[in-house]
Amino acid sequence: MKKLILLLITIVISFSCSNEDENKLQTIDMRINHYQNTGVAVGPVLTLIVQEGNAIGTANWQRFYENIEGFNYVPGKIYNLSVSVEQIKNPPADGSSLKYKLLKINSIQEVSNETPFDIDLKKNGESFVTKKAGYQLLDQIEIDCNTLCNKLDAAIQNQNFVIGTFKRVSNTKIQLIDVK
Repeated sequence: MKKLILLLITIVISFSCSNEDENKLQTIDMRINHYQNTGVAVGPVLTLIVQEGNAIGTANWQRFYENIEGFNYVPGKIYNLSVSVEQIKNPPADGSSLKYKLLKINSIQEVSNETPFDIDLKKNGESFVTKKAGYQLLDQIEIDCNTLCNKLDAAIQNQNFVIGTFKRVSNTKIQLIDVK
């Protein structure tokens, strides 16, 4: 009887250790858009805008709240990447259960500074526009509000959702061309 119990314990331990300890790893294709958008994680953040797998080449873009190890994002470029995705067995309570790592940059496409793009400036009452030293997007990207500063201020003060249409001036500066 003791041998049977010992045998069962050994079998249970060997099965529980074998597949559970191996992190599952897969490779995916990912497209990174030429600008970042805002989002709310633990607090307000700038996110990459991505397409994965079959969504690449469609109009469907998603906010991406993770980091891609080994990838250095530069605004104004669309990146096509091969990325490994690893499941993390015991992630931190406020962290992701996935780890992304750059395997290869397949292509980079330069995007004209004149190409317009939309950014959420206020969502569900949360404003992403700061004014410490002029207008900024989360204290990270300078906003040239041009002749639309008053319209921007009024929209942020009076609306729960505000979208700005921009064009790129530089990697650290964008120009507001419309407020919705």
